[in-house]
Amino acid sequence: MPTVNPKVKIERLEPQTVAAPLLVRTPFKIIGSGFSNKIYIYISTKPDGSDDISNPNGSNLKDDYKIKIDTDESATSTDKVLSLIVKPELDAGPFDEKTEFWVAIKLDDMNGKFEAARKTFKLV
Repeated sequence: MPTVNPKVKIERLEPQTVAAPLLVRTPFKIIGSGFSNKIYIYISTKPDGSDDISNPNGSNLKDDYKIKIDTDESATSTDKVLSLIVKPELDAGPFDEKTEFWVAIKLDDMNGKFEAARKTFKLV
């Protein structure tokens, strides 16, 4: 059986630990490969990206998301560096201090194929 390699790879986050206070727009970057306009970025509590706490209700409306992640239009993004802004809403949670968060990527949209995840995201 052939090995399937992911199209998207996350090597690291910049800063290394993204600390995102509630209601504050926090810039960060994903460094890796394979980034394009056809990916969905979200926050998960599982390394396999199987839960989407950014959009737990599966809404198509960005206003309904609990943790909004958007492209930073004031920064340069390439297929190796993705500049983003995250803004957790007041109702993002509740989580305890032991909860681990992962920045995760799916191809195309929220129903797409899971590609990659990287730990070191924190809600503060």
